[in-house]
Amino acid sequence: MEGAVILKGFGLLFAGLLFVWLGIIGWKHRREERINIIEAAILKISNEEPLPRSLFDRAMAYLQPILMLVFGPAMILTGLVLLFV
Repeated sequence: MEGAVILKGFGLLFAGLLFVWLGIIGWKHRREERINIIEAAILKISNEEPLPRSLFDRAMAYLQPILMLVFGPAMILTGLVLLFV
């Protein structure tokens, strides 16, 4: 039973650190036009241009980093509690 709790603690700690890192990077680059790798590959093969960003895309560019910066520290705290309590 102890091994499972330790594994969950390290998993939450790692995921929380990843969320915080991605949240900081996402907040820095929230105004940039970005597309993912799969979309870029499809557009390259079809010789098309990417669609302009919609209102939903712009809203998500702000909301995702905020949620990552909220849930990341919560996951880190939960992971530390599982490891040291």
